[in-house]
Amino acid sequence: ALKASHSKHAQDLEGMMKAQAFHASLPERITYLEKLLGDSADKHAQELQSLRDSHNKHAQDLLDHHATVEERIKYVEKLLGDSADKHARELKALKAAHDRHAGDLSEVKASHAQHASLPDRIDYLEKLLGDSADKHAQELDALRTAHDMHAKELSSYKEAHNKLSSESKAQSARHMSTAERLDLLESRLKHCFSA
Repeated sequence: ALKASHSKHAQDLEGMMKAQAFHASLPERITYLEKLLGDSADKHAQELQSLRDSHNKHAQDLLDHHATVEERIKYVEKLLGDSADKHARELKALKAAHDRHAGDLSEVKASHAQHASLPDRIDYLEKLLGDSADKHAQELDALRTAHDMHAKELSSYKEAHNKLSSESKAQSARHMSTAERLDLLESRLKHCFSA
């Protein structure tokens, strides 16, 4: 077991030595990190200075473009004063319009008080239309009855006319026409005189 452990340890040591051959030495690694951090620190220092310059420029621009507190307060007071005057005028106009509308509403309410309510008006119209409909229905029934009676009379007149027409034709067929009767008389008279 000791021999096996010793050979395993030797193999591990040999593996570590091979691995270390590929790695940089500690001084090389420290030099690399210092160079990397130095470049980064220089770059950050330049950016920081650029930001400070930009901030200072904006701060100065802000001071140059803004009015003093006193000027700003005067401006706000003027705005509020103008706005307050305008709102007071508009409020006064709205109150006057409200008063006019209240008067108009009173007049409308008074005129509505003189009129029948909507349900009363509908009841009246329904009664009026109902009475009219009943009257029209009665008149329509009377007209139908009269029509039926006239249709029967007309039918009987047609039958009578057809009967008379048939009788007339039959009578005409039994009687000779005037020309035929004259011819018959002439032939008999000739017959009488020739004999």
